Amino acid sequence: MPGTHVECYCADCQTFLNHLKAPEYLDAAGGTELFQTLPHAIRFTAGDENLRLLRLSPKGLMRWYAGCCGTPIANTLTSPALPFVGAVLRPGQIGFGPVITHANVTSARGPIRQSGVLRAIIGVMWRAAAAKLTGRNRPNPFFASDGTPTVAPRTLTLAERDAARPRITG
Repeated sequence: MPGTHVECYCADCQTFLNHLKAPEYLDAAGGTELFQTLPHAIRFTAGDENLRLLRLSPKGLMRWYAGCCGTPIANTLTSPALPFVGAVLRPGQIGFGPVITHANVTSARGPIRQSGVLRAIIGVMWRAAAAKLTGRNRPNPFFASDGTPTVAPRTLTLAERDAARPRITG
């Protein structure tokens, strides 16, 4: 499956996982491993009735998880117009190649060097353009054919978001 293995240290990824009470998806520095790929590469073989959608703010990314157990699944943009999914991985999960991008390191818990961000952005744009040209932008398990999310999003309240926000020091 084509894609880019990235590690994101942003406060929003940390907030999402803190809210889900899923610290096992964060590494020691607060990084979240993601595999950026196309939505058609994701398939739910069972349990799609448990799919839930969370937004940290009214204009934030779409953050998908399993409502039955709080397992993070993926991040998407707010519409399927740009076919993109960042599948959430456990730290060190094998089968997705090496991490080639370390992004948003200002929110890391410790010294991490930013690297590979331009490569990741170019990869997303290249895959999206190729998918649209070849029709591989569908199916999309996160959005209906009319472009609406397959489940209604819930947006965190400011108090919920603040409670889950990482405390960045240093």
